[in-house]
Amino acid sequence: MTLRNKIGDERTMVLRQDIDTNKILEEIKVVGEGWKEPGICQILIQGVEGKEWDTYFGSREFKDLEDSGYSEWDFKVPLFPAMEYTNNIIKELKMFRTRLMLLRPKSCLSWHNDPSMRIHIPLTGDTDSFHLIEDILGIKTVYHIDPGEVHLMNTEVYHTGINISKNVGRIHIVGCVNVDEDY
Repeated sequence: MTLRNKIGDERTMVLRQDIDTNKILEEIKVVGEGWKEPGICQILIQGVEGKEWDTYFGSREFKDLEDSGYSEWDFKVPLFPAMEYTNNIIKELKMFRTRLMLLRPKSCLSWHNDPSMRIHIPLTGDTDSFHLIEDILGIKTVYHIDPGEVHLMNTEVYHTGINISKNVGRIHIVGCVNVDEDY
């Protein structure tokens, strides 16, 4: 059965609850701290063959990616091989175009929709970090995901990420998944 069939009209679905966030947080130290700078706040951990040196190529607007002749499915090359545990989870979940993202305290993303559904794996954050997703009636509903959980989120509909915490940043892994193949 496909993930699209499993999630149906729901906006989020738990896939796993056993992720060792401490292990991932230790592994992502190899990425460095530059991606956490204001105006950046994300870095790819999967890239395209031949561009492994560019950890930001494809991390932003989908249109930029399309204009370059690539699709989201092209981003399958692990950019940080030392992150063995993290890369294994990404592979097990069949993720692609996966990145680390930081949602700073007192901030939110724009109201948008994505070309494909996403898997979210929160690593840090508190109950003041959440998603707002439009349901089938157009009603905006709040969804909170605890660190260590893996959720499929229907991001093909309008949504945003919000962090109203005054002090705690939300770091999470987000990646695409093909919801139309058997899972």
